[in-house]
Amino acid sequence: MSLRLSASTVQEALDRADSRHWTRHPPRSPRARLAYLFKQNRHDIPALAHRLQTTTRDLEALSTTAPPPKDHPLYNRLEREVIRLWQPRVRRRAHDAILAHNGQMMLSFRAWLGFTAAAGSSDDPRLRFLTLSLTTPYPQRLFTARHNDAPEEDLHAILSDALGACYFHRDRPTLTGESVRLQRIDYLEFYY
Repeated sequence: MSLRLSASTVQEALDRADSRHWTRHPPRSPRARLAYLFKQNRHDIPALAHRLQTTTRDLEALSTTAPPPKDHPLYNRLEREVIRLWQPRVRRRAHDAILAHNGQMMLSFRAWLGFTAAAGSSDDPRLRFLTLSLTTPYPQRLFTARHNDAPEEDLHAILSDALGACYFHRDRPTLTGESVRLQRIDYLEFYY
C-alpha cells in the first residue's frame, strides 16, 4: 500500500481512513493483489476487468508476465480495489465502535464549495481549507452508504449536507433554501 493517506474522492478517503484499523497488511505485489481480487470476484474475470477499467486480456497477461510499473494506471487501480475490499469485518467493527461513542469523526479537506441561500447562489465556488468534526447522523450515513457501495455522487451529497450542518449552520438552524454544494475536492482526509 502506498503511504498516501489523503484522497480526492469521498470513497477513497473513507477507505484510506479505514486502513488505519487493519490488523494485517494487504497484498503488496501486483500478482498477489490480482490473485486476491480474483478470489474476491469468484474468478469472474470479465467483471473484474470492467471494475478495473481494463480488458480481460490485460488481466490474464498480468498474471503471467512482468507487473506493470508503479506509474501505470492499472497498478494504481489494483491497489485502489484491494484497499476498497480489504478486511471488511475489521472495517465494520471500527465503524460500529465509532458510532457507539457519539459517532464523531474529524475531516480535513481543501475543496471548492458553492452556496445557495435566499438571496441566490454563488456563481463562483469558493476554495476552502477546513478541519472540522462531523457529528451524528453524518458519520452513520457515510458508513452506511460506503457499506452499500453507493456511487460517489451519493457520498458527495451526504458530505455536502454534513458540511452545511456541521460548519455553516452549527450555531443556528438551517433556513429553507440554504444549502452547500461540494463542487470539487482537491484534498480530503478522514480521521477516526
